[in-house]
Amino acid sequence: MKRIPLTVTIEEGLRKLDSSLIITVSQNATISTRRAEIEKIVIDEFDALGTVLVGACTRNTMIQPMSDNIIDLFVLLKPERGQLNTPGELMDKLESILLVHYPDAVVASNGLSIIVSNTDFIFHITPGFTRDNRGYVVADAKNNKWIKTNPHVHYYALDDDNHKHKGLLLPVVRIIKYWNECNGSLFDNYYLELLIKEILSEVKISSHVQAIKYVFKQAVKLVVFTINDPSADGKQMDGLKDIHKMLEAMFCCRDCHDHIIKAEAYEREGDLKSAYKEFGKIFGGYFLSYVDMMSRKLEANGITGAEALMIMRDAT
Repeated sequence: MKRIPLTVTIEEGLRKLDSSLIITVSQNATISTRRAEIEKIVIDEFDALGTVLVGACTRNTMIQPMSDNIIDLFVLLKPERGQLNTPGELMDKLESILLVHYPDAVVASNGLSIIVSNTDFIFHITPGFTRDNRGYVVADAKNNKWIKTNPHVHYYALDDDNHKHKGLLLPVVRIIKYWNECNGSLFDNYYLELLIKEILSEVKISSHVQAIKYVFKQAVKLVVFTINDPSADGKQMDGLKDIHKMLEAMFCCRDCHDHIIKAEAYEREGDLKSAYKEFGKIFGGYFLSYVDMMSRKLEANGITGAEALMIMRDAT
């Protein structure tokens, strides 16, 4: 019987990686349940109007593992609460209410939210008000001032660009966020979203490999610059968590771009095992090997026994 030719491209490996990063339906249900618990508390005991989820959770750019994630939650209040309380007072009052139900609740060091942790993830809860359908005004307790923000601007812009790129943008964002975590979290994850969107805005992407290679190539030049935050009326933000690691970030982006070029060359030559090894270097070893991907593909195609062993022998 003629043996079935079977290979697993790097593109397939990246799609598999992305599928493992996406928050599951069950996990989203857990977020909704925990949010509903907090919402009931603030409505009953703080006279709140309700809550609004913002951040990566709503943009579908949050990645596994779930326990490492921060869920941003705005508690929306009646306007008079802002007239009767300073931002610091409002944050303190909300903290005292949450402490009754969550004994470990604490105001974040930057004064922008109250941290409520559980075994699944971490909530950052911020009191605020709607702003004439143009976003929100939220409390900054540390500086005792109100901050204007409109996270929906980035949400809709990212969604529009994702449609333009035929659904490839969000997977690329998730994969590069994962790369960031695998390489010491050099970049702020929100900055990465803005950076990737900007880099890819004027190009047509046809694959995960092409998009990721292009992002690394352009990021080397842009690491030293700030970027506009559309959610904060264009306020400039730095992307590096530690500005002293600027050279490390530049070299990391450059090296990853070089690894992709080598992987593409191996793939053209038919040496997919070596191509996968190059991608493994990009993700600090946290990338499925070619053998693992092949075994999964064989299983998915119902190929077992001697035939599977022969295909694996030829492939490796």
